[in-house]
Amino acid sequence: MGKRDTDADTDPDQSGGDGEERTSGLPGRSRRRKRSVGVSRKHTVETLVVADSKMYRYHGNDVEHYVLTLMSVVRGVYRSPSLKNHINIVVVKLIIFESIWDTPFNLTSNAALTLKEFCLWQSSINDFTPFSEKHHDTAILLTREDICRAKGKCDTLGLAELGSICDKTRSCSVIEDNGISAAFTIAHELGHVFNLPHDDDRRCREELGDSFTGDLPFHVMAPTLDHNASPWDW
Repeated sequence: MGKRDTDADTDPDQSGGDGEERTSGLPGRSRRRKRSVGVSRKHTVETLVVADSKMYRYHGNDVEHYVLTLMSVVRGVYRSPSLKNHINIVVVKLIIFESIWDTPFNLTSNAALTLKEFCLWQSSINDFTPFSEKHHDTAILLTREDICRAKGKCDTLGLAELGSICDKTRSCSVIEDNGISAAFTIAHELGHVFNLPHDDDRRCREELGDSFTGDLPFHVMAPTLDHNASPWDW
């Protein structure tokens, strides 16, 4: 038992407090929204992905394949033409903790505290030297822990701080694994890291203009992942 590291630029497609959270309206759990932005040049987001010991215990030796499958879905979401930006999500390192005793940060059901602990730890192993092989732009923690935003309020599926991508100590997110739909939660929380608010935020209605009087469409950034949302579109 121990820790497993996978280095190198891993293309998922080749694998078989303060914070913005997401919750669930589906019979399981989750939360999330849409926007239109100008076409931009290609942006590559180098990503560290960490799976905790509960992930390893649940998925066993398939955990690496499973995590990279999730990230392949995330990559597809960020390649959607509806985003109108070219964002390439690349996994540069995958760390799997096989035992709780090997986990170097405190992981509990408290989503905010776990996010804080994870953010500090990932910052400590990040090399901020330009073009370093040990550099990552953002870090994602995947856990089977039932994370809660408050006592008795455990419908939270993910947590990240808004607009934290340029802050080396805050560019991170915590995701509760609940199956393949966790990929949409990852995409959603990454959206918060990139400074995207929820689809029902007043700024979205302002962007649509005064002529828009209907209900706001719910997509990747819908506050709640349910049957009314289209989590693969922006």
